[in-house]
Amino acid sequence: MNTGVILGKQETDWVGGTIPWENRNPSGNWDASLPPGEWQKLNQLETMACVSFSALNSIETQLKHLQGFTPNFSDRFIAKMSGTTPQGNHLWKVADTIRLEGLVLESDWPTPPIFDWNTYYAEIPQEVAQKAIKYEVKYEWLTSIEKDYLINELKHAPIQIVVNNGTHAVELYKEEDVHHYF
Repeated sequence: MNTGVILGKQETDWVGGTIPWENRNPSGNWDASLPPGEWQKLNQLETMACVSFSALNSIETQLKHLQGFTPNFSDRFIAKMSGTTPQGNHLWKVADTIRLEGLVLESDWPTPPIFDWNTYYAEIPQEVAQKAIKYEVKYEWLTSIEKDYLINELKHAPIQIVVNNGTHAVELYKEEDVHHYF
């Protein structure tokens, strides 16, 4: 069962090694910087927004680790702005939307306590969209899934990965004898 990933990439996507690699977390363990958990399925509605949730988890984790604060960005905002459908979304489409449109806080565009698909994906008011803050966001496709490669890449940043036979996106934040994902 698909829970939100539409596979595929663009010709213009960067391949691993394009972004300068920095050793930003020598342990490669981002556990202490994980954001509070949020669920893409609420009130029996599957939002199909795992790509948005996992991308924002990675950004929020990095900001906490590198700058010492834990923002809570609106998953709903990015899911709507990037065009999430009942089939889900592309990794590149969510990343480009974050990069080009910016992020708003959960407090500015929260998930209502009770909602249906149309309420969750309602048009975003202009006053909310105007609050978007743009961050320098870069992304690239990794060239291997070998354990040593992932351990090295985790020293640079948590990794947004696709699991469950290509149907669900999560944040890989630690690699040991097993994958640790959020």
